[in-house]
Amino acid sequence: MNGTVLLFGFDSLLSILALEAAVGPLGAEVVPVAKTDYNKTLAVLAGLDTAPGPVQPYAGGTLGGRMVVLCGLDGQLDAVLAALNKAGAGPECLKAVLTPHNRNWNAVTLYTELLREKRAIQGR
Repeated sequence: MNGTVLLFGFDSLLSILALEAAVGPLGAEVVPVAKTDYNKTLAVLAGLDTAPGPVQPYAGGTLGGRMVVLCGLDGQLDAVLAALNKAGAGPECLKAVLTPHNRNWNAVTLYTELLREKRAIQGR
């Protein structure tokens, strides 16, 4: 596999399978993240790091929407994003790329930051 697509807030098996079918031919593995794993770092969820110790399961509410994190797909971002959008992860779904800056963030931190950035852009 060339990379991983982490899915957050995707509850429908049909939507997960549609995304998997869309990006699979591009060499991407789709990984739906269970809500209880939202406290783990993005790097751990992507299989790039191991957790330094036990991580408290996430017990909070939903993120508030869906989010996709692209990991290790740098040369294929345009194709993967187009496939995701076509398969149902359109503009309402927040999207990010795993970077050295955000790799140690958890899902809640990233979602909050993406939502803040989206609102700032829409407010212009």
